[in-house]
Amino acid sequence: MRKLNVWVLVALLGLGTLSACETRSSTEEENYLQVIGEYEQSMPDAGYRLNLSYNGPMNMRARFTRWADSLQQVVPSMVLTSDNTYLNYMPEQMGQEKIKPSMFQTSVSYNIVVPDSATYGRIIQSALDHKFPFNVNVSGTFVEPERKQELMQKAMENARVKLNFLSGGAGSYEIVGVEELDNIQPMGPEYYEFNRKMVSRVKVKARLTAATAD
Repeated sequence: MRKLNVWVLVALLGLGTLSACETRSSTEEENYLQVIGEYEQSMPDAGYRLNLSYNGPMNMRARFTRWADSLQQVVPSMVLTSDNTYLNYMPEQMGQEKIKPSMFQTSVSYNIVVPDSATYGRIIQSALDHKFPFNVNVSGTFVEPERKQELMQKAMENARVKLNFLSGGAGSYEIVGVEELDNIQPMGPEYYEFNRKMVSRVKVKARLTAATAD
């Protein structure tokens, strides 16, 4: 009987310790706030991120690359991202004829940052004038790092407004973590690319001060 009472006492002590740990953990979590600050701004003068690619016969490759090299002198941000050569054939044709140079195709792609829509239009018109088989895709909006930093600062101000409201005042918390969430946009990227808007979002974690926590 005495041994049973000892085991019951140990079990009760263990439950009490576990309960205290859970309470302490819960209290610690309650002493923190986490908000997302965001700021959106129209930027009609923002640049474009483009992907320019050539996909055509080998006999036009040299002419296209010469044109691309000359374009790179005008747009220094132009960077080669892929260069592929492949055999363009149907499997059932392989046993019927010998492989010839005319059966090969080539694909060349570049990433380009242009400052405005006028430059974007000139690139397209030049490629059309040269009669290249090409694709141009808008992959994003570009702003200078200084402008992007300004947007992030505005997003931080929005986060502080939310923290002030939730905590009861500017002196009631201490910011302990900031994470940029630029790539997690509330609307699809197409909305921002074609409406010429930029959005900055930050996740901010704050610890409530002792006075507020109490």
